[in-house]
Amino acid sequence: MPNRLWNEWLGRAATRRLKRRIVPDLRWNQEIWGEAVKENLSQSIRWLDAGCGWRLLGKDLEALEGQLVSLARVVVGVDLDFAHLRKHLDISRRICASLDTLPFGDASFDLITCNMVVEHLPEPLPVFQEMARILAPGGRMMVHTPNTHNYLVFANLVAKKLLPRALILKFIQDDRAGEDIYPTFYRANNRRALRELGERVNLRTEFVRGLTHPQPYTRFFAPAALFELLLMRATLTPPFDRFGATIMVGFQKQAELEVKAQQTPPGQLSA
Repeated sequence: MPNRLWNEWLGRAATRRLKRRIVPDLRWNQEIWGEAVKENLSQSIRWLDAGCGWRLLGKDLEALEGQLVSLARVVVGVDLDFAHLRKHLDISRRICASLDTLPFGDASFDLITCNMVVEHLPEPLPVFQEMARILAPGGRMMVHTPNTHNYLVFANLVAKKLLPRALILKFIQDDRAGEDIYPTFYRANNRRALRELGERVNLRTEFVRGLTHPQPYTRFFAPAALFELLLMRATLTPPFDRFGATIMVGFQKQAELEVKAQQTPPGQLSA
């Protein structure tokens, strides 16, 4: 009985009621990401999912994952973890390779996606250079990654410097198995860093969107969760969306003529 009372008035059940009142329309960022990818797919698109792991999205989104694969002309998955790669749920064309040395020719793909990958890159620039190389002119690259301007991600970044990895893993509140949790570096995990990376490799930023995490981290204690839910509600709208838990960025590769036109002073343009 004491446990039940705690749950109803101060625990997870109380937090669920608060969540329904404060953020009733909150959606999982993986679902929003999947729908954004879907908008860029058609039967003419050659799609590479870079750092594909063993699934495209996440738990309970199997139907959307199936839709995504069915919409593209070609779908290829690349990952360096062979064990995960071989059990991928949706992609049949899979290649084990490092993202900074991709085994594809120039302009091989029209769409490249990176879902929760950039935070694991010790050196993001060589990876972005490779992505830009294999992306066709006019093609798009989409990135979804944690945002170091978010309080939870920033706390994780600080904890990484102060606590042993084994202890940090105990605090992670999700359904991932231990082998699904990789080391993080956060070398390009805010809006400015991603924009600058894109500019360096001839990728023009088309959009940047902050997404909110689907559950309060403090959901086990409703009074603390109330404060967190209010913060989450604030990050659903600009300008506070820059503090969302994850960032979704869309880039487009510019054609060579476009780049040359931008680099040539106006007086030197031919008539």
